[in-house]
Amino acid sequence: MAEKITAISKKIESKVGIKKEQIMYLILADIVYALALNLFYVGNKIAAGGFAGVATVINSFVPIPVGLAVFVMTIPVVLFAWKIKGGAYTIMALLTTALYSLIVDLLSFLPTLTDDKLVAVICGGILYGFGASLAIKAHLSSGGTDLLAKILITKFRTLSIGTLFMMIDGTIVVLAAVAFKDIGAAIYAILAIATCSVITDLMNKGFNRAQMFYIFANQNLQEISDAILYEMNRGATSLKGTGKYSNNEKEILLVVVKPSETHVLKEIVHRLDPTAFVILVSANEIIGEGFEDTNLTETVAEKKMIEEISRK
Repeated sequence: MAEKITAISKKIESKVGIKKEQIMYLILADIVYALALNLFYVGNKIAAGGFAGVATVINSFVPIPVGLAVFVMTIPVVLFAWKIKGGAYTIMALLTTALYSLIVDLLSFLPTLTDDKLVAVICGGILYGFGASLAIKAHLSSGGTDLLAKILITKFRTLSIGTLFMMIDGTIVVLAAVAFKDIGAAIYAILAIATCSVITDLMNKGFNRAQMFYIFANQNLQEISDAILYEMNRGATSLKGTGKYSNNEKEILLVVVKPSETHVLKEIVHRLDPTAFVILVSANEIIGEGFEDTNLTETVAEKKMIEEISRK
């Protein structure tokens, strides 16, 4: 039975390019998101950004399930995205949003644990940040405002993806303040978003960021390089340096990895050269093969045009 399940999962992976680990991370992320919403946010009318924030506002006036409201709001965004980002991308976004909406509504029976909004903001923000870190590891679009921002950036190319997220979440915060007729609602929403951001940063060192390693090995430099290449499927660049004290030339390895891979690289270096000197530097953004697709502004039409030119 286990062999049959493994064979099926491998077949799905080869067809759609998604690993079972990604699906597991996404399901866990959605469960944690749902816990934050149902245990802390919805009952306290905290609209902490995203379509879930809008759904929280709607749910306060009309008894529509939060998950269902999120899914309904995502449909027009997906239809718009189809033309711009392509069918495969938007279908996957719709499926991941449907999964998120389903889990949120299945756990809607959970009670609100506290009526202290500050406690709810902190606890919900911690949960939401933890969920966001799991979603980053899944490397799958969660749909919603994430998808909306990636569509809008194809139209407003002078803006960054971070600016668009702030604009969208800021609009939702203002909407919550107007709908609830309470400036405190906006303040709590901002605190919730900030808490989530801090927790996500602490766990993953930021969205779309990377870590640069400068490795000064005293032994087994080639073995370290091979392990990075074959165990991590990452490249390494050899740099030449001269120590001013010893006046000896030294080979330095420059390696760039995703935040979730940091511990793997540390383990490799420690295993092969415990005496190595390592410098770890955070990079705000990495553009290139092996990392997230950073060409967010490219549309389907532009992609086809580029393919046609390359064939000529």
